[in-house]
Amino acid sequence: MTRIERWRWTVLALLFASTAINYIDRQALAVLLPTLRNELGLTGSDYGAISTMFLAAYTVGQLLMGAVVDRIGTRPGLMLAIIIWSLASMGHALAGGFVTLLALRVVLALGESGNWPAGAKAVSEWFPRHRRAFAMGVLDGGSAIGAVLAPPLVAWLAHRYGWRAAFLLTGAIGFLWLAAWAVSYWPPREHRKLNVEERREAGEEAGQSGKRLGFGAGVKLAGSSGALWGLMVTRMVATPVWWFYVFWLPDYLSKGRGFSLAEIGMFGWIPFLTVDAGKLAGGAASDRLLGGGWKPAKARKTVMASGALLMMAGLAVVEAPSAAAAIAWVSVATFGFGIWSANILALHSDFFPSEAMASAVGMTTMAASIGGACFTWWVGRTVDASGYGPVFLAAGLLALAALAALLLLVKRRESAE
Repeated sequence: MTRIERWRWTVLALLFASTAINYIDRQALAVLLPTLRNELGLTGSDYGAISTMFLAAYTVGQLLMGAVVDRIGTRPGLMLAIIIWSLASMGHALAGGFVTLLALRVVLALGESGNWPAGAKAVSEWFPRHRRAFAMGVLDGGSAIGAVLAPPLVAWLAHRYGWRAAFLLTGAIGFLWLAAWAVSYWPPREHRKLNVEERREAGEEAGQSGKRLGFGAGVKLAGSSGALWGLMVTRMVATPVWWFYVFWLPDYLSKGRGFSLAEIGMFGWIPFLTVDAGKLAGGAASDRLLGGGWKPAKARKTVMASGALLMMAGLAVVEAPSAAAAIAWVSVATFGFGIWSANILALHSDFFPSEAMASAVGMTTMAASIGGACFTWWVGRTVDASGYGPVFLAAGLLALAALAALLLLVKRRESAE
């Protein structure tokens, strides 16, 4: 293995870890919700409002942080993001009620919004096009591992030390990652552990120009691509399915299946492990098609179609005869989302240059967050009024609508270019 290749895998490992930490910090509140319902008097509507405001701030943060990362660079951009969200995560230990939690979730969202624009930009800086779907799958797969680790880790910490300590300790993990990133990451053409020839070779293989755009210039460059709007609509429709499982699955297992906090810790991680498997499998599949001569968009969308169909398994959850069967159906749906997710990120690297990558991902994730915020607001009220049946139905149908948007809107944008 060459030194360039070793550093590629080092970068990918760090990106995987940052995403995992991102989701541990994000999921801690969902895992502790049954406890906080009693401790702080939270209702389903309160949690829906908190989650909606998180997504609203996340929406604004995507556009802002994407432009910041393109302006100041991947290395300092991701460092800034994780400092903000780690401090906010630790601050949850001071929460006294609805208002405090709401404010802390807004700050957390602003910090966490920088992870995907910076991560996607790092992948585009280091990896050749025909390897990016798998790399994006690994980057994005950290979310599933974080979601897998969060229920048992947070539940154990809360049981052993109390819920406030659980927030404090999980939030502190980000600062350990920060030290590793500070001494390990530079773009290929600036990397301090590679010689001049290796820097040039790594940059050329990834198609890295080495340019750094002025603030807002990345947004303008990404917006000039017709593909951007199709991807924005597609992510706006599809991503609420994932947000639903992230925010509401622990509560569904508690209210709908009678799980205790300990049981959520024991079994709530399973659907998030399958999403990780889907990301790796989906990324590897489309990269293989691309390596076999398929055009990038055709390879990505063919694999994504299978993922969308699997996501519709959520339709069977509520009527499942047992808790085990319900978790199995959710796991099929999240496996499908994993296939979808790795490839929607890879499509960005097919359409946009690396110098505008953070802005492009920020804009499409902003659209995804708008869809997620609207859906989460509706879920909070629907769960209080009618239970989870209508919500799982809507989540299953959104997957089909997302596939239609992908095939119709993204295809039209491509043909117009």
